[in-house]
Amino acid sequence: MKTPAILAAALLIAAGSSFAADTNEAAVDQAFRSQAAAAGGLTRAQVKAETLAARKAGLLDINDAYPEPVFPAQRAKTPEVKSQLAAKQVRDGGAH
Repeated sequence: MKTPAILAAALLIAAGSSFAADTNEAAVDQAFRSQAAAAGGLTRAQVKAETLAARKAGLLDINDAYPEPVFPAQRAKTPEVKSQLAAKQVRDGGAH
């Protein structure tokens, strides 16, 4: 009878120690942030300006994983498509 109680207590202790490990991660994150601030990090305005300059230079829009998108060339409308569009405009009252 005492074995399940001892087992339950051991599991609770083990679970509690695993949650305690998360506070260490927060401490490391806080230390990193304070170290970055002490190193003379950029202001928000400086980061925005650099990002806009990089976008204007085309450095953010294309990379190795996602090259420039390729769009299919437009085709001329066939007489059948033109007649369907004209019928739709008449049916809709020419609201387009």
